[in-house]
Parts: sequence; C-alpha cells; structure tokens
Amino acid sequence: MDDLTVRARPKINLRLAVAPVGDDGYHPVRSLMVELDGPVDTVRVRRASSRSVASPEAPGRDNLCWAALDALERRVGRELPAAVEIEKGIPSQAGLGGGSADAAAALRAVDRLFGLGLAGEELESVAAEVGSDVPFFVRGGARWATGRGERLAPAHAPRFAVAIVRPDARLSTPAVYRAFDRMAPPADHTPGDAPDMPALAAWARNDLWPPALALSPGLGAAARALTGAGARAALLCGSGSCVAGLADDVAHAERIVAGLEGVKAWVARPHVRTEEDGGVLGSGA
Repeated sequence: MDDLTVRARPKINLRLAVAPVGDDGYHPVRSLMVELDGPVDTVRVRRASSRSVASPEAPGRDNLCWAALDALERRVGRELPAAVEIEKGIPSQAGLGGGSADAAAALRAVDRLFGLGLAGEELESVAAEVGSDVPFFVRGGARWATGRGERLAPAHAPRFAVAIVRPDARLSTPAVYRAFDRMAPPADHTPGDAPDMPALAAWARNDLWPPALALSPGLGAAARALTGAGARAALLCGSGSCVAGLADDVAHAERIVAGLEGVKAWVARPHVRTEEDGGVLGSGA
C-alpha cells in the first residue's frame, strides 16, 4: 500500500470543566469528548521521497500534521517520508478540533503505510506530544479526557444530536484561556455519566463560555437563536467560536436549523467508528 485516505471528523465537548492554571502552565481539565458525524476533513497520505504537507489553511511546517510526523519519527527512530494533502471541511477556530483530527489522521495513516504496527495506546502517547486533543482523535468515540486532555478513559455516549452555528467571530484558544484566568474560578465538581436527552441539556457544561462570551459578545446572539429555534440548550464548542444547540435526535436538529435565519448552520450526531472507517488505523483507498 502506497497511499491512504482517512476521514478526520470533528468533536464536541459535552462537558468541559476547567481548573485554574497549574505550575506547568496548563489548565487541568475534565471533559467528555464525543466524535461527530458532520463536516469532515479528508486527509490523503502517500509514501514520498520527502515530507510535505499541503493544506488550504496551514501548509508545511505550520500544520499540526508536520509536528505529528516529527513526533512519530522520534518514537520509531527513523525517517517516514510522506506527502500529506488535506481537504478541509471542518471550519478552523471553531472549537471542533479540526487541526487535531488531521494530525491524528496523519499518524494513523503513516503508522499503517509504513507497517509500524503501533498499538492504540502507543500511538496515543505519540499524539500527546503534539497537542492535548490529538490523542482523543486516534481512537475517537466517546471518552473522558483529563490532565491536559491527553489522559483518556472510555465513556458512555449519550443519545443526542446537535445543530451547530458558526458565527462570524473567530476566537483563539490562548486568548480564551487568558480571559478565563482573569475571572473567578468555576465551582469544582465531578459529574457522573452523561444522561440521554432531554436530561443531557441540563448536564452539559463548558467553563470556557463566560470568557468566550466576554471576548465575543455576539456569541450570545447565536445561543439565543438556537434556543429560540427549539434547541434544548446552547453549548460553546471547545474554546469557540461555534455554538451547538442540543437536540433530541437528527430530525429535531434539522427543525432547529430550518428555524434559523442568516447564519451558517449544520446538523451532526455522534459517530460510531468501525474497523472499515477507522478504529485505530483509519480508512484506506
């Protein structure tokens, strides 16, 4: 096999509890992350004489895939020359994890193309060197993430769907966390398993909502539009800037989107991986 195509899917943080910054400069988190069906990035990887990364947004060394392949080469102790081409479907600076999903897709593809045979845990360990969300995307599904987000445990995936709105505002993750640090820390608590809808609407939480809203007050209009169109609750996606309206099912989410005007919106639901579309390794062509 000389080339492989992997679909990189977005995620949602149904629960994102954030603690004050630690001595290591990172904020400890406890988050329920769920992989979504919806807009995807298509990551094509092939063997090549030298490494390259082509992307419409962050090509070459600026792309997280480059750092991912650096980490993988360090782990196996040899060069793994590959050409990576990314076709974007997941919007950037949206809180949906597109860049991290691409990096994980590249790791999975190169692992398979070069016959490295790394187990899921070892590939997740490589991914943790690249970014806090990258280990999650190695295996996806539904997982509790703790530490910086790199420590993962299987989780119950509740039944739900989302109507996701993309406001015009763009938020950088570092800016949102700096604003978080200027605010009083949120209450600390450890939730149980996520319930199915409609109880999920009251259970969902994102501690980055207050700082994101302070930086971009227009997010409030997106949240109000979603609940006004019938969403059970509105939830910031990651550190923003997308806002998700929680729905009972896909049909409910489609009705929410139909009730919105003048905004970019789409429907998504939890994605269940299979061996064919990924598991640990990804889908090949």
